[in-house]
Amino acid sequence: MQSKRDITPVQFATVAANLLHQGVLEAGRTTAKRMFRELEAGRTVTITQLRMEDEGLTRIDLSLNKTAFQGAMNYSAFRDGVLALVARLSETLRDKKAIGVLTPIVDGQATADDDSMKMFDVAGLTVHDETPNVLLLGVVASSEQPLVTLHLVYVDPAQFKADQSTS
Repeated sequence: MQSKRDITPVQFATVAANLLHQGVLEAGRTTAKRMFRELEAGRTVTITQLRMEDEGLTRIDLSLNKTAFQGAMNYSAFRDGVLALVARLSETLRDKKAIGVLTPIVDGQATADDDSMKMFDVAGLTVHDETPNVLLLGVVASSEQPLVTLHLVYVDPAQFKADQSTS
């Protein structure tokens, strides 16, 4: 029987950063490219199974939303984005800064149910050919089964631009 336990955003961000580092960045190039091709095609991939305190297993899946990606999506751009995201998460955790949790807005309404995606407010920024891209990490924990899905989500970088009149 699976017990439900709440963990803080900092604790989960630590776990997620480690899983992305091991499952994507430290994976062999052939394995990582195969994973990228699956993600790029819109499929979800399993990156590991975690043994919990109650000895139950929780599957950790990974998905990619690249709809806001600007430019040519390829393995190198994807890897750079994950690297930037993991580096920013690690830096934030190391500096003991707060990690906020964002609730996406769908059709003008914030999604508030327990099965909806929550996103960390730490972003990975990359620039290729003078084109910026911003990658965020979202999380959905299933209430039906021992499953957590990490969502790599590219968001519109224009929303992060500083107002020129205030700088």
